[in-house]
Amino acid sequence: MADDKARVQYHQLLGSGMRLSLAAVQVNVSTESSILSESPRVDILLLRREGTAWTAAQRARLPDGIRDSAAAHILVEFKYTESVTEDAILRAAAYDLFYRQVQKLSREQTLPVVLSAKTPQRSRLAEWGFEESQRGVFRTRLPFVGRVMLLALNRLPANSNNAIVKLFASRKRERDAGFASLDRQVFTESLELHAYVLGLSQTFNVKGELNMAEVLTPEKVLEYGMRVRELIFESGTPEERLAGLSPDQILEVLGPNEILAGLSPNEILAGLNSDERRALLRLLQEDMDAGGDGSPESNENS
Repeated sequence: MADDKARVQYHQLLGSGMRLSLAAVQVNVSTESSILSESPRVDILLLRREGTAWTAAQRARLPDGIRDSAAAHILVEFKYTESVTEDAILRAAAYDLFYRQVQKLSREQTLPVVLSAKTPQRSRLAEWGFEESQRGVFRTRLPFVGRVMLLALNRLPANSNNAIVKLFASRKRERDAGFASLDRQVFTESLELHAYVLGLSQTFNVKGELNMAEVLTPEKVLEYGMRVRELIFESGTPEERLAGLSPDQILEVLGPNEILAGLSPNEILAGLNSDERRALLRLLQEDMDAGGDGSPESNENS
């Protein structure tokens, strides 16, 4: 029972991170989604809201393997503290079958995925017929479980699309690589995501891995991250304070003179097209013809 509670907490944390990341690109993420009228419940369900294929924006935030599938319904069984077992593989296949029956979906519309924080033993993978089709992505042709995709977080490349899931890898260096590969531009689109990632980062730094003896919920992680953001704003460097803000958001609080004050004439001109430069030249010429060039002589003669 204790293991079940820990598993629920972990997939809720991962699911919340994926929800914050994918909400902006029209992908619904829910946790403990019921696949029957009663139990069992799949850990995480990714649902493409529209279209017959993942868009470029969605692919940029979905993990390898999943983003290469045409399926709109992704059923994720997340193993964090537990190792991948034969039962876990069979359970994922069963959930997929039940879900398709209830939702009246075809095989092409769903994809069952087992997401493993730990790296499965090669001997077990060979026993189950799983082969690595791309780094960190394993598939098998064995009957009954051939539809199940296995993702090993420690082996997934540290690319920005894998960053959110790699935050939950069992190896510290892989988690660190996940944090380092996060697309900072995404943070400018979601204050919550930025705070959530900060909260996870600080939690891992303090505990090494999430300690489920303390009830840690997505809400607490987000609250922790918000506090970290406040501390950074109060005592951080200018770069740290501006993290998570888009250029437009930064410029909103600056007046025209403040924006231009830090730019050289060449930098100002570099931002103008040919028509704008000609217009500026015309205005300057008119100003000079009117004796308003700002020189001491013109001021004395005025």
